[in-house]
Amino acid sequence: MTTDRESLAATFDRHAADEGKVLAEYRVLSEKLGDSPAGFLVSHILTEEEMHHLLLSTVAAWLRRHPTSSEPALPEGVNPAALLELSRTLRHHESETIEACRKLKARLSPEQEGLIGTLLDVVILDSEKHHRLLLAVEKVIMA
Repeated sequence: MTTDRESLAATFDRHAADEGKVLAEYRVLSEKLGDSPAGFLVSHILTEEEMHHLLLSTVAAWLRRHPTSSEPALPEGVNPAALLELSRTLRHHESETIEACRKLKARLSPEQEGLIGTLLDVVILDSEKHHRLLLAVEKVIMA
């Protein structure tokens, strides 16, 4: 099992290294576009790519610090029911954000649909991602 986790960690490290090269290209594009509408979008992508790079690196490091999956899923002394309730509250918030953004998007005029519609889509995608992660947290809590 340890070698499987190490192999997976190495894969994440390689992907993070590749992402580092892509980040440099995004920085160039962002600088060239400046504060224009297209530059604003690329700046957002750059921020997301930086977070993606960090995620890959931290997953690799976490896999190495936890070489087996036999450790407890939750820290000792925590109240699983309270954690579950908090996670569900946060997931409800994410659902509300998704719904609110969809309603806003439906009200956009054709002139606003491009940039603003795209930004609303991004917020929706982020909230959907958070919702999905919270579902995974709840599965771990209930395991």
